[in-house]
Amino acid sequence: MDLLASWYTASMSALPPDIEIWDAHTHTGSNDPDGVIGDSRHLLTRLDEAGHSGAVIMTSRDPGGYREPNDRIQAEATASEGRLLPFVRIDPRTGDEAITELERCIDAGFVGLKLHPRGEQFSMADPVVHRAATLVAEAGLPILVHAGRGIPSLGRDVVHLLESIPDLNVILAHAAISDLSRLAPIVDDHPGLFFDTAWWSSASIAQLVSCVPPSRILYASDTPYGRPMMSATVAARVTAAAGYDHASFSAVMGGNLRALVEGRRPRYAGAPPTVPILPKEPLFTSLYADLHGGIGEILQGCDPAQALSLARLTCEVPEGHRYADTLAAIAASIDHLAATEAAGDVRGRIARPLIAVASVALTPDQPVPDDVIASSSS
Repeated sequence: MDLLASWYTASMSALPPDIEIWDAHTHTGSNDPDGVIGDSRHLLTRLDEAGHSGAVIMTSRDPGGYREPNDRIQAEATASEGRLLPFVRIDPRTGDEAITELERCIDAGFVGLKLHPRGEQFSMADPVVHRAATLVAEAGLPILVHAGRGIPSLGRDVVHLLESIPDLNVILAHAAISDLSRLAPIVDDHPGLFFDTAWWSSASIAQLVSCVPPSRILYASDTPYGRPMMSATVAARVTAAAGYDHASFSAVMGGNLRALVEGRRPRYAGAPPTVPILPKEPLFTSLYADLHGGIGEILQGCDPAQALSLARLTCEVPEGHRYADTLAAIAASIDHLAATEAAGDVRGRIARPLIAVASVALTPDQPVPDDVIASSSS
């Protein structure tokens, strides 16, 4: 059984069947010091298996500079026949060289800019960032900014950019976990402020969806760090739990991205949900905490057995429990992943399906795959 595919198929059934899905955040490259490698062939395969129409593509970090990697990105986008949308990457620390490279790539047809304050160790208050932001705003293009782990708060500097460059559109990656609490309450004051969902914590995505309008959220996977099937499972379950209608689903899953790369701000697609979207039963809070803990252990290269064992025990409820089928499917998924690890498979193959399973603990009213339920009684 392909556990991730099973949960993906069930979860996506909550979306209208005619939704066109575009991934707002993927990478290719082989020189990132973190050792993660991605290529366009693999990316397109992952997009195909998830039924996605296409994705933003940009280079991963490259200490050797970005002219050649940007040329590679352009070639990969051209070869994809419109399925891959190229974003240029620059290093603001190189000053005029970075601006020259940005101008070159805008002229070559790139449709956005990626900035990574962690990777290149710069501040969003850097004068070169302001020059770059002015250029992309004049060209009608968005900026995608790393707003995840490993950086100090950048919210105040981003707001200053938006206020000083009125036509600027900034997408904060990774659900803006570095600044969401600061920025969500003022999002209506800044029409150029957007967020992507490229993050593995379902609780963070639930927070984002709870407090930010659908027209400001872009579905994203961060492949090869993430995977379209995994990220779409989380996004589909959380947005469905929020009660999204057709317009809201369409906006988040691709419409907002298409508007921004075409030089338009997305249309209003409804308000954030007015009621809490997380389950009320304390059982699910405990279950998610244990599953989340197991994911953290895996990502740090540690043994998740104890955390997953606790999660497995939490699924043991009396016959007739309202969520018996959902909990049985989660238990069967944990058993399947434990058997996978025991068979010697690498933990990287466990983390992604486990992230999808963890999202089920926060969205127990969303669809459960029949084949996983069946496996729980076999």
